[in-house]
Amino acid sequence: MIVFTTLAENDYFLGVAALINSMVKHGTYGDKMIVGYRGDLPKWLPSLSPSRNGQSFMLSNNFEVEFVPVIGSLHMVHEKPKWFRYLTEVLEPGSDEYFFFDSDILIINRMSFFGEWVKQGVALCEDVNYDMGLTHPIRKQWVELCQQNEKNVTNQLSRYINSGFLGWTKETSDFVVDWDECSMIMAKISGDMKKFRVNDRTKVVLSTNQDSLNMAAMVTKCPLSVIGPAAMGFHFGLKLMLHPLGPKPWTRKFFKEFLMGIPVRSADVMFWEVLGTGELRPYSKGFIQRKKLVIKLVRFLTRFYGRK
Repeated sequence: MIVFTTLAENDYFLGVAALINSMVKHGTYGDKMIVGYRGDLPKWLPSLSPSRNGQSFMLSNNFEVEFVPVIGSLHMVHEKPKWFRYLTEVLEPGSDEYFFFDSDILIINRMSFFGEWVKQGVALCEDVNYDMGLTHPIRKQWVELCQQNEKNVTNQLSRYINSGFLGWTKETSDFVVDWDECSMIMAKISGDMKKFRVNDRTKVVLSTNQDSLNMAAMVTKCPLSVIGPAAMGFHFGLKLMLHPLGPKPWTRKFFKEFLMGIPVRSADVMFWEVLGTGELRPYSKGFIQRKKLVIKLVRFLTRFYGRK
């Protein structure tokens, strides 16, 4: 059994639709997607039926999409480690492989590669701000924090990892326990966990969810397999996903932003492409076609006008 998961609330269900469509486009590897959610489910979803853990529907290729409520009041990003532990220990304890994607990510390469990757160790991606050497003052303070909480540093890492993707197996499931425990340690000094972040990088904890993932990678005994920032489309190289920084594709006003010198991104193009060709359609065909036409026009005009 191979299980994918993501987290969504509010308009991030639009990202879920694009994520799933992009997975199918590149050859779905796995059996089901479990969407942890808060709030109301969108009305554009296919008809849902009761399932083992919540409600679900099946895609035409027999890939199941299941919706399970997230119980918790933290900002959704800080719910990640507990959700992954719950997924592994309660929802799908018999699965062989598990993968998480942020609900704004799009897949741009073959899905089967993720299965090959996770067999090499806990699958991780470096962040766009990836440089964090062994002597970095914040990392050295994390080492002190580990020592204070009887956590042994087993991996000398010099790169900073992004929490938007994670892959683990039945054999490496201890990693999600490590992350959950590190999250609880950092939560004590992080500030308000109902906010995405309250500090800047001069603090020991910038964002509990991502910093604690990096601490977990330092202390875990599980083997790791880390790909650089290219994996999320942040740099040139082995691109597997597009992880848009800043405004999400479904919120952008392309022509207005063009006049401000802000270009269309690859993730914006891909988002509207997979919504227009995939099985999940939150918008009408005409609405999507109009968006794609605006994008095409703006990309053409950007040849002659843009921010310097």
